[in-house]
Amino acid sequence: MKIVIFDGTCAFCNHSVLFILKKNTKKDIFVCASDSSKGKELIIKYKITQNPKDTLLYLTNKKVHHRSSAALQIAKQLRGGYPLLMIFWLVPKFIRDWVYDIIAKHRYKIIDKEASCSIELASKFSNQVLE
Repeated sequence: MKIVIFDGTCAFCNHSVLFILKKNTKKDIFVCASDSSKGKELIIKYKITQNPKDTLLYLTNKKVHHRSSAALQIAKQLRGGYPLLMIFWLVPKFIRDWVYDIIAKHRYKIIDKEASCSIELASKFSNQVLE
């Protein structure tokens, strides 16, 4: 099972998850907010030490990907040209993560902190949202 764990209180993260679900043609990626009961359960089960509010988490075949590695692994699963982003796998991880951290640090400025699309997420993709 492929699961994205994200910061459910972050509008940027919510929009990103909506984008993932829309572009995932196989409908085999599931999502849950890090503060949901399922999110908390998975964080404990997989012994995740990264603060889930600070990073995107992607679970695949019992492996945990985070930060830029999670984003690239997810991109590989999307329709369109997004799998081509895997070319960035050639960039050293510390550089990819540095760029990821800059975006993450400013994510509340990119999209208003209070805005949320959880209702749209729950209604349109209810079969892929884990609670």
